[in-house]
Amino acid sequence: MKVLVDTSAWVDFLNGYASAEGAAVAEFLAGEDDVCTCGVIVSEVFQGLRKSAAYEEIASLFREMTFLEPSGIAAYFRAADLYRTLRRRGITVRSTIDCLIAIVAEDNGCQVLARDRDMTTILSSGLLKAGFWRSPPA
Repeated sequence: MKVLVDTSAWVDFLNGYASAEGAAVAEFLAGEDDVCTCGVIVSEVFQGLRKSAAYEEIASLFREMTFLEPSGIAAYFRAADLYRTLRRRGITVRSTIDCLIAIVAEDNGCQVLARDRDMTTILSSGLLKAGFWRSPPA
């Protein structure tokens, strides 16, 4: 399985927070699944690192993952359209970045591993083929 690990799951994993998502990151890293990342996730994770001593170790881990990129300007238009469609439905997500991450996941056939209410809303909307690595939390 290809799984795009969202910043929210990385935060749990890197901070040792006891969550299903943090535990799943550890399992995916130890297993045979294709663990993926993308530029905005890398930026979000590394801007939040508190311990600079661990920087190189974590950077090495990220360099070994499959790196996904948006498929040109069309991906950004689709992320904006997704945001606007949700807003028309009366649903406001707080971040365009989550829309872009969801588009990248869909374009690359990934499941998304996240513990984020906006991502839950986006992936549960039925507007995308990308889905959660498991059912979203209730």
